[in-house]
Amino acid sequence: MSKNIRNIALIGHSDEGKTTLAEAMLFNAGSIDRFGKVDDGTATMDFDPEEINRKMSISLSVAHALYQGVKFNIIDVPGFFDFEGEMISALKVADSAVIVTSAGGDLTVGTEKAIDYCIANNKPCMIFVNQIDKENADYAGTVGAIKERYGNKVATVLVPVVENTKMTGYISGLSGKTYKFTPDGRQEVDMPADYADEYATVKQQLEEIAAETSDDLLEKFFAGEELTREEITNGVKFAIGEGNTIPLLAGSALTNKGIINLMIYIINCMPSPTEAPAAIGEAKGDIVKIYCDDTEPFVAQVFKTIADPFVGKLSLFKVLRGTLNAGDQIYNVTSEKVEKASSLYVMKGKKQEPVQKLTAGDIGALAKLLYTATGDTLCDPYNIVKCSPIEFPEPNISLAVSSVKQGEDEKVISGLNRLLEEDSTFKVEKNVETNQMLVSGLGELQLDVICKRLKQKFNVEAKLDDPKIPYRETIKKKVEAQGKHKKQSGGHGQYGDCWVRFEPYPDGDFAFAEEVVGGSVPKQYIPAVEKGLRECITKGVLAGYPMVNLKATLYDGSYHDVDSSEMAFKIAASLAYQTACAQANPVLLEPIMLAKITIPKAYMGDVLGDLSKRRGRILGMDSLGEKDVISAEVPHSEMFKYSTDLRSMTQGRGSFAMEFVRYEEMPTQDAQKVIEQAKKAN
Repeated sequence: MSKNIRNIALIGHSDEGKTTLAEAMLFNAGSIDRFGKVDDGTATMDFDPEEINRKMSISLSVAHALYQGVKFNIIDVPGFFDFEGEMISALKVADSAVIVTSAGGDLTVGTEKAIDYCIANNKPCMIFVNQIDKENADYAGTVGAIKERYGNKVATVLVPVVENTKMTGYISGLSGKTYKFTPDGRQEVDMPADYADEYATVKQQLEEIAAETSDDLLEKFFAGEELTREEITNGVKFAIGEGNTIPLLAGSALTNKGIINLMIYIINCMPSPTEAPAAIGEAKGDIVKIYCDDTEPFVAQVFKTIADPFVGKLSLFKVLRGTLNAGDQIYNVTSEKVEKASSLYVMKGKKQEPVQKLTAGDIGALAKLLYTATGDTLCDPYNIVKCSPIEFPEPNISLAVSSVKQGEDEKVISGLNRLLEEDSTFKVEKNVETNQMLVSGLGELQLDVICKRLKQKFNVEAKLDDPKIPYRETIKKKVEAQGKHKKQSGGHGQYGDCWVRFEPYPDGDFAFAEEVVGGSVPKQYIPAVEKGLRECITKGVLAGYPMVNLKATLYDGSYHDVDSSEMAFKIAASLAYQTACAQANPVLLEPIMLAKITIPKAYMGDVLGDLSKRRGRILGMDSLGEKDVISAEVPHSEMFKYSTDLRSMTQGRGSFAMEFVRYEEMPTQDAQKVIEQAKKAN
């Protein structure tokens, strides 16, 4: 039943124990019989060879477990910022999130970003302070740092019992029961007398949270009556669902301490699919709400695609409404194609377990869909509804990609296109000007992982380099020049002679005009002059970059009755171009980008100083709550790996978007370096 499902995403900073927590939850539920470890490469959720090699999650993974009659669909999400798209996909289908942070005594960047994302997107969440038994663990400092940032919105729902600086058990704020951690899980014990006051404080906070959700409870609370456990639990659950409260628990995933308590809180306090807000979709041009109801026509959304070497392409999806049976005909609204649900699975890491049907609110996988990609809507062919798309962040770093071995560029491109099925946050495109294949993503690590996967999955090695900048050239003064081509080699000769005026042209890339009088250049040869010039401007006279903002006017010349030809006048035009442009004060133009940089106010000085070093011009600054948005124009050549540098300057808290605005003359000293590099390359 849908009300007995909990779709939970584990999110937060990298290396805080999300995958290990998933392992502990699966183990406690009896879904796996062996507790795997990330460091040993045996964790259920980290099964990709690159994940095992790096000892970190790279892609989201899903596993199911049944505990106390409730089905857990656990989505383990990478914590590194380069894989932010995986978190966005996961939270599109998860009904709530557990934000995992270590007991390091501070508020980590990943924790802050995860909490902020959940708050901004009205996603119910709870915080799990992990690694409480780690050396130098500081639970109190961690809670203090989180509460300093988020205030009373974060509510501790347990009292840790500490012996010799180590958490050995806890007191539940909801039940008032005290538990001691044991090798087999937990054991109920008497509450230590010296913890009574601390427990009373936690309980009162929970009562206040519950009381504020109902007039009746508020009246009862102010009357001094004690709220029942059921009233507190239901009140806290309502507050979580409304986004007014974020409960905080603690434990150790690696030693399986406090995980059972966490799972019970998820069951009691986190929303089921029937209690979560309805999904938003479109039907017949109208915006509709898609409620979790297994009696209504089928609707699902694909949130992840996996290229499985044995089963083929796997499409992970959530049933938003209705029921899907193995063998059903389904309609892909996005591609407008009919698909067949021939192989229906539930996932457990890399394992696919066949099932005959999935009902509303559940998460599963379909194999070998031909026309389906991440984000697509699948539905009943006779009741067409399209879900709102998954909004992925735009790539902010681009590098040139090529094959290590000569002649394998096509294999690299083919492999990248296959990997695009799995990851919607990177793009592949060819720059027609520089003739380079560019791969763009959210960070250098993501692009490096993509290259490693090319080797693993398609046995082709790729390398990454800085991309070439599409510079331009132009002239700054008016010059006239003659181009004369005369060749006699016996028999029919070649003769073309033209005088061309070249001048700056700010209204466009190139303009051609003719002012020939008296037939000095016959009309049939004038188009040849224009054609010759258009061919020439693809290469400038400084470094071979395209010439722009140029006007050429043919005003005089001469011809030969027998030896003149279109080819001769094309060559003559090119000679005039080379002579004139070299004398017309040619300069190099560089692309200028408009960057919008969002940062916490504390990093303003560092970021502004860095932009100055990059030859940036500050256009303005706007306040966006606790953050500032800097608008600046910066040369493209200075922004290659800005995403990496910005993360370093802001501890991962900064972000930016960038778009081309115009070309601008490059400073002489910088231009000379580009010209010298171009000469060496040629």
